[in-house]
Amino acid sequence: MSLLSLLYRISAWQLAIAVVSSVLSGVAELGTTICVLESFRRGTVLWWQFALVAVFSLVIARYSRAAVGRLASQSILRMRRRLVRSVLHLPLLELETIGATRLLVAFTGDVASVTTAVRNLSSLSTNAAILLACLAYIGWLSPREMVVAGLLCLVCIAGAVFLRSLEKRYRHASRESWDRVVSVFRMVLDGIKQLKLNRSLARRVLLSFEESMREQQRAAAARGRYSELVATWIQGMSYVILGSVVFDPFGADASLRLGFGLLIVLQIRRPLRALIADSGAFSDALVAFERLTELGLALTESHPDPDDWQHAPALRDWRSLDLKGVHFRYGGEKSSDAFNIGPTDITLRRGEVVFIAGGNGSGKTTLAKVLTGLYTPTSGTIQFDGVDVDQHNIRWYRKKFAAVFADFCLFEGVADLQPDDLRSEVNWLTSRLELSRAMLMAPASQNVSTPFTSGERGRIALLRAVIEDRPVFVFDEWAADQDHEYKDFFYEQFIPRMRDARKLVVVISDDERYFHTADRLLWLEREEPPVWRLPSSFATDAGRDAQGA
Repeated sequence: MSLLSLLYRISAWQLAIAVVSSVLSGVAELGTTICVLESFRRGTVLWWQFALVAVFSLVIARYSRAAVGRLASQSILRMRRRLVRSVLHLPLLELETIGATRLLVAFTGDVASVTTAVRNLSSLSTNAAILLACLAYIGWLSPREMVVAGLLCLVCIAGAVFLRSLEKRYRHASRESWDRVVSVFRMVLDGIKQLKLNRSLARRVLLSFEESMREQQRAAAARGRYSELVATWIQGMSYVILGSVVFDPFGADASLRLGFGLLIVLQIRRPLRALIADSGAFSDALVAFERLTELGLALTESHPDPDDWQHAPALRDWRSLDLKGVHFRYGGEKSSDAFNIGPTDITLRRGEVVFIAGGNGSGKTTLAKVLTGLYTPTSGTIQFDGVDVDQHNIRWYRKKFAAVFADFCLFEGVADLQPDDLRSEVNWLTSRLELSRAMLMAPASQNVSTPFTSGERGRIALLRAVIEDRPVFVFDEWAADQDHEYKDFFYEQFIPRMRDARKLVVVISDDERYFHTADRLLWLEREEPPVWRLPSSFATDAGRDAQGA
């Protein structure tokens, strides 16, 4: 996909206005010089023509810059909005494989490269118009010299394009090395507490950052060598053009022919150099497009919204959620880090509490993501009250879940609770979790995050899940960061209340002291199918642990 194709889809009318106004600006800019030269050549002062062209040049140049600015602002807004929409529509597993660092660099660096190319569109069009106007004026004075100059300009542009193509792979290398630089910097921010406590670790991280920077600089230097070669090529060709037109080595007469037109020939070098230089931004934009495509992101596609599923049943009195032969696998068949879950054949019923437990790395959270529709099963079928879940109704299915995963986000300042959200039926939960209204509303400054503790954040997330009032609740180690009193409340009071409300509650937990609050317990072991175990089977071991404590 080219930049012009992207801009055409965003706004064909604004693109046309920006290009035409830029071309007129270039013609008018050279027109002032031609008025002066013609005044000397004819011996007649063309002052009023000069004045009109000069005023028009100022006005159209100002309008051109404004038009390109509007187009750039609109394009970056739409590109980033579509990029976010593309991220929202990508499967979760693909997003996790890409990683947050590459997505952030794509959102900032790649989109910025495209925007820079858009802003250079005015300069590119203007200089192209100036170059063509220069050739046209030379042709008016001497058609033969225009043909010579035009052919040499084409050779110059073709050579520069070829050198740009050789530079492309170094643009890719520079872009990829920058990903690694940002990745290390994110590690510094994420692990700043550990780095401050461990200076040896901090030095190793710093060395890793410096090595990433040196690698990026090497790639940038290799790219710079080709950029310098392009500049040298243009300078050399400008000398060839000047010598060929002025001294006419291919003709019988080697005398100067163009008179005052010589000044126009001398000006060809400036738009030619600017034209090639501006093309560098378009090369960067092309690399950015390719990088976004490699990530599976799209800037122009309008993703269909499957929310309007025509056959969605109401399911007000739904009964069961079934996983039939569901199997999920990370990685390929021969991958060393492949991970399997299943096959899983389970039925979860409305109004029951199911715990998912097992050893570390057994796939508890992964199973929860499969259950909620965030991961697509490798094989098997998920049914919600007899309705098969597929790509056509996945959004409808996901709306059945209110989940609090271990890495939940509160979306402060974006999705803060409103007074109407705190209905009377959730006031009991607000008071028992010791959450004040001030903690739940948007802060006075949307740019300042409220310094909640991890436990408070978890309790707010629990409240928001209840307010969503979905048929199925999923809690991933919710009580891990909570004090003992909140753990007791969650397991002994909150979960039974959700059961009484006819909700299906799925809790990921390894705290055997509370297994008795579950109706059933699904046990997972790595690379083995899940099995049902009685919650009471853990009571003896838990009792020994309590006595030993």
